[in-house]
Amino acid sequence: MNRLTFALVTALALASPVLAQEKPAAADMSLYDGVHYKRATILTTDLNRSLTFYRDLMGLKVEVEMPLKPTSYAYVMFNIDSRAQMRMAMLSSDTQQRTLAIIEVKGAPLNIPTSPRPHSMVLESPDLPGMAARARDRGLTVFKELELTTVDGRKGKEQGMLDPDGHLVILYQLNP
Repeated sequence: MNRLTFALVTALALASPVLAQEKPAAADMSLYDGVHYKRATILTTDLNRSLTFYRDLMGLKVEVEMPLKPTSYAYVMFNIDSRAQMRMAMLSSDTQQRTLAIIEVKGAPLNIPTSPRPHSMVLESPDLPGMAARARDRGLTVFKELELTTVDGRKGKEQGMLDPDGHLVILYQLNP
C-alpha cells in the first residue's frame, strides 16, 4: 500500500466512528498497532569519528546532539559508571526519523566484542559500490560483495563493513 493510500485510509478511519472500530485484517501490517521499532543504539569512544562514518559516509542526518546527564537512563541500561562522561547523537535518514543513536563514552572502558560479532545494522544503500569504495579509502574493513536474494525473491547486492569502532554494518542495494 503506498503512502498516499495509507494516509487516505487512515483519515477515513479517524473520521468515521464505524470504520475506526473495525480491526484491520491480520495480514495488513500497514495498520498494525503493536510493537514499533524506533532505533538502534551503539556505543563509541569518539562521537565525532562515528559521525564522520554515519553522517558523512552513510548519509544519515544528525537530528539531535546532546550531553547526557549522570542521571540518564542510558547509564543504567548500558551499565556505564555514572562518573563517565556521555554524549549522544540521534541520526535520521530521509524517510526514518531518529533510527540510530550513537552514545560516546569517555572515562569508562568500552569492550566491543569482535568475534563473534554480536549484532549488525542492515541499511539499504542508494550507492553500494560508492559507499564501499569510500569506506575502503578511509582504511575501514570492507567485506566481499555478495549476490542477494531476499526472502520475497528480489535480487541485488549486499556488502558488510566495520564502522570505526568495529560495529558490523551490512549494506544492500536492490536491482532496479
